[in-house]
Amino acid sequence: MNLDDSGHRPETRGGVDPHLWGKLDAGNGRYPLLCHLLDTSAAALELWDKWLRPGLRHLITAAVSPGDEKGARALVASVAGLHDVGKANRVFQGQLYNRRGAANLARIVNELARSGYDFTLPNSGIEGISVPSQYTTVLRRHEAVGLFVTTGDWPDANDAVVDSWVGAVVGGHHGYYHPRFGAAGKLARTSPTVSYLKGLTAGAWGAQQDALVDAVLVANGSTRQQLHRPLSGDKSTTAILLMTGLVMLADWLASDVKSVAHGQSLSIDPVALPAEWVKTRRAYFQASVPKTLGVYRDLEDPLHSIMGEFASHLSPLQQAAQSIGRGLWIATETTGSGKTEAAMLRHAAVPGEGILFALPTRATTDAMFERMSGYFSASQNAAALLHGHRSLNSFYTNAAQAEKGLHATSWLADTRNALFAPVSVGTCDQVLLGGLRQKNTPVRLLALANRHVVIDEVHTFDHYQAKLLEEMLAWWGDTDTRVTLLSASLPAAVSRRYAQAFRGAEIEVTPQYPGHLSVTASVAASCKVPSQRSYELHVSVHPVVASDLLDEHVRRVLEYRRLSPDARIAVVVNQVSRALEVGRRLAESGHRVIVLHSRMAAGHRSEIARDLHDVAGKGSSARGVIVVGTQVIESSLDLDFDHMVSDLAPAPSLIQRAGRLWRSTTVVDGVWGEHRFARPTSAPTFDVLMATDATGALDRVCSLPYLPGELQRTADALRDMGVRVRIPDDVQHLVDTASFNAREPDLGDAFGELELIAAGTKLRDANDVVVPFHHDHGYDRILGRETTQLQLSTVTERDELAEHFTRHIERPTVDCFIVSADGPSKWMWRGLTEAALYSRDPNVMRAVLALTFPLSPSALGERTGVEEIAGFDRNDEAEIRRRGPMQRNVIPVRLRDGAVYDDVLGVRFR
Repeated sequence: MNLDDSGHRPETRGGVDPHLWGKLDAGNGRYPLLCHLLDTSAAALELWDKWLRPGLRHLITAAVSPGDEKGARALVASVAGLHDVGKANRVFQGQLYNRRGAANLARIVNELARSGYDFTLPNSGIEGISVPSQYTTVLRRHEAVGLFVTTGDWPDANDAVVDSWVGAVVGGHHGYYHPRFGAAGKLARTSPTVSYLKGLTAGAWGAQQDALVDAVLVANGSTRQQLHRPLSGDKSTTAILLMTGLVMLADWLASDVKSVAHGQSLSIDPVALPAEWVKTRRAYFQASVPKTLGVYRDLEDPLHSIMGEFASHLSPLQQAAQSIGRGLWIATETTGSGKTEAAMLRHAAVPGEGILFALPTRATTDAMFERMSGYFSASQNAAALLHGHRSLNSFYTNAAQAEKGLHATSWLADTRNALFAPVSVGTCDQVLLGGLRQKNTPVRLLALANRHVVIDEVHTFDHYQAKLLEEMLAWWGDTDTRVTLLSASLPAAVSRRYAQAFRGAEIEVTPQYPGHLSVTASVAASCKVPSQRSYELHVSVHPVVASDLLDEHVRRVLEYRRLSPDARIAVVVNQVSRALEVGRRLAESGHRVIVLHSRMAAGHRSEIARDLHDVAGKGSSARGVIVVGTQVIESSLDLDFDHMVSDLAPAPSLIQRAGRLWRSTTVVDGVWGEHRFARPTSAPTFDVLMATDATGALDRVCSLPYLPGELQRTADALRDMGVRVRIPDDVQHLVDTASFNAREPDLGDAFGELELIAAGTKLRDANDVVVPFHHDHGYDRILGRETTQLQLSTVTERDELAEHFTRHIERPTVDCFIVSADGPSKWMWRGLTEAALYSRDPNVMRAVLALTFPLSPSALGERTGVEEIAGFDRNDEAEIRRRGPMQRNVIPVRLRDGAVYDDVLGVRFR
């Protein structure tokens, strides 16, 4: 739609002025505000019909228009269309507080001013009172003006949200709910606030706002009376959060460059024919949404796609999975028993829902993405990998797209949009972020409620992460989202807490092991299943003086290698420094060693993870490798070893580590099946080294990052069982005996008080950042009919939080990369530092990202020899703006005085 520069009256052509702009392109050409509003309605209709799962449509309908889904659909589309009605005001149209306004904006302002629009700077509306700074920083937001337009008032802190829900959704569509009651502006319903807003909604501007509202309602078949009708039922706040997310998503789709270009090409008059405009734009989104956002397509022949040659040999857990419908399902079975396949079989049992698979680490996430690609190889689906270094994955670097299977889209490649992919695999952080009070929380909550969520290795969650997960489970319980939790070693008390969080009430069911626990709003049931892997594991606990711990690790490995040159041997330690030293000594003794830990370049870690599957994977026949690593080895990597030497770790971790022994060989009732290759012993061997001090007590330094209490209880429980642990019969007892329940602490334990303090700190810190969904928050719980405007505002009260807020990190890390013009390692940047930081070439940005590794800021300096390069201050906003989008949070460093990057071991301090 091309607009001329001639003068006109705002009241012409039905009262809607098409010269008010909603979008400005790079050349400052205007896209009419009315067009953008109607486009967003059209996108919302398409999302409602083709993307939003039926359960969420029913939930919103029950709140918005009980028993009338057609009416609810129209009203939601209308609210989506009204999201930017607040742009019809002088502050926005003239960008009065924007110092970097569009180059040609003055021409547009002059044109509108000649037509009767007032562009004078607003005052408070009360003589002698100017506009305070908090008003210009908060109320200048067009979504705050939109709230006032749609409700006719500015809510007070204690007002019920259900009575002005349209304003809440409109006011929250840019990621923050208005009014904002935080430190940025405590804007209650004061006279200056209301007077100021009345000044922005009066005269010609007010006439246009009314005309736009009428046009959107006519286009969608809704009425003003419906806009002002309170929500119904007990899930009103849940519906508001979902609708806010839906409007945000519709706005993103409508604002896409290609979408706007299509709108500009139309010859339809949106003022005269708003319904026809919506109909035409709806057809556009019908064609574009599958290519951008993506629409989930079910697995073809799910049984064979998931199980392959084992389709006719399902385990009892896998058989049970096929009959699990909605609700929470907690599956606890031994490692290597096919829990992943069970989760996928459960997923396939309910058609039409996307899936998000979450894991504890980047390495395990990449590995799972490969497995998911195999499951979906015959079913075309848009997909995304969700973690900070995903751009390094071949899924994104390989431009060729297969006709079938998983594929990327340019829209989903944007970090903001990736969570919406119909098939996605990410770190657990991507799930837990949904429960944090931050910008854009509603759209995250929508994405996480609209599919089946599977979280693997939930035993790895500490008290902080468990608290975040409980809040998310309460959200999923309220939205009837399918959730699957997987673990080989989950304490029964934790299972019950998760079940109670989802259901919103106490449960009396005792979790079974091996088995599964299913929970819905009305039923909680636990069932035991026969295990596919049952045997006796020989576990030897060896007390070792801490000063001799490294020597003992190396000695045992060399002895196993002497006895069997072909054996696969794993060393799993709890600290990076120990992994480095053990790996160095073994490499210097002439053996082939693969080392994996966090202090390696991201690309290096990815390369090693691929190598591990080739030489120690479940399906590999390679022999004779030694692998040294930290905790990453214990989770979700399908590795198979003959011998393992491990630091003492908490019981769940030891069970997981033991699950990497003889993983590719079936065993039932202690009888091992046929091996893929000759094993060096008659049974797998598992040596656990317990570091002690000079008195024989557990050494606290070597115990880190774990607390000594959980390690001591694990060691005691293993000693009580003798050297043989029956898998699976002893697993639950071992895990429960060794665990610490912060809700019911045993302070008689020598370490109980220390653990209670640590747990209390994590729970307190979690409460500081979470959205209070869980029923144990009582009156402060955000879900329910009594939610106030103040409570709703807290959902989005913070700036967008970084991924590390999903983990309780006492010493936060920074991502570094090494700059060295003549560096001997390929994991160093050999060019200019400026070229690495300021380039926006995707290949350069990925190359820099591949070189990054995390370090504590305290590890930078003379002590370690890893030195920050001066002149690139991350706290300098001007300097940061010059950087490429992937390089904004990285630190260039140089190595000095003996610090090296070893292509086997990673970063070694001097």
